[in-house]
Amino acid sequence: MAEITAAKVKALRDKTGLPIMDCKRALSEADGDEAAAIEALNRKAKGKLETRSARETGQGRIGLFIRDDAGTAGIVELRCETAQVAQNEAFVDLANNIAAAVSAGGDANPDPVKVLTLAAPGQDGKTLADLVSESFAKLQENTKLIRCRKITGSHVAGYLHFDGTTGVVVALDAKPNNDRVAVDLCQHAAFTKPIAITSEQIAPERIEQVRSQAKLMAEEEGKPPQIVEKIVEGKVNAYCKENALIEQEHVKPDYEKKTVKASLADAGVGAVTDLVVFQVGGE
Repeated sequence: MAEITAAKVKALRDKTGLPIMDCKRALSEADGDEAAAIEALNRKAKGKLETRSARETGQGRIGLFIRDDAGTAGIVELRCETAQVAQNEAFVDLANNIAAAVSAGGDANPDPVKVLTLAAPGQDGKTLADLVSESFAKLQENTKLIRCRKITGSHVAGYLHFDGTTGVVVALDAKPNNDRVAVDLCQHAAFTKPIAITSEQIAPERIEQVRSQAKLMAEEEGKPPQIVEKIVEGKVNAYCKENALIEQEHVKPDYEKKTVKASLADAGVGAVTDLVVFQVGGE
């Protein structure tokens, strides 16, 4: 039987992040074969993960990856059980690795279950599911991939809030003549959380709900019919201006209260071609 030295145990612990006794036991069972020990540890972790899969995953973070050509990005929402784990470096890396795999995939709106079957970038044949199992072995918390998006465009930019709970990606029809413009737009969207790029893209049922509520309130106040219609249209227009990205007033003072559309035009950009705003626990 192979000798299980302290150096071997430490090396395995450094690679897996697991407790020393777990590493020593795995090496003993594998007769000193490190690769076999890692495989056994992963199998055990997966078994535990499956038995704990019903545990609530109310925390998490957004994973974001933009490819070097600034033409493609991936963004995901990855959940865990506690805020502490959501800030753990291993969990952050996992979220970003999944986002990188999504950016390399062929689907703009991939199924999270199918995403986990993809190859993990730079991980020697491992799948993303393997990385999730390894994360559980280290962090001992259930992990769930909630949603994913791949974004492509002439110029793609992104922003991740400092705590990782909000992420934004925008695709533009041209690269701005000022490098800050695209990032500023992402930060703006992280603050305002628009539900569409243009007012025409806002779901009709949302518009109808605003219209109905405005009409009901105006009628209850005894407004005459011609005034009711003006009030309703005013409420609808205000709602669109508040929730459609290009119609919003830019929140950053550098843009002097211009609309997003005007600020982009000043930078040589004609349109926002795609927009994703992910917030942990959001829609």
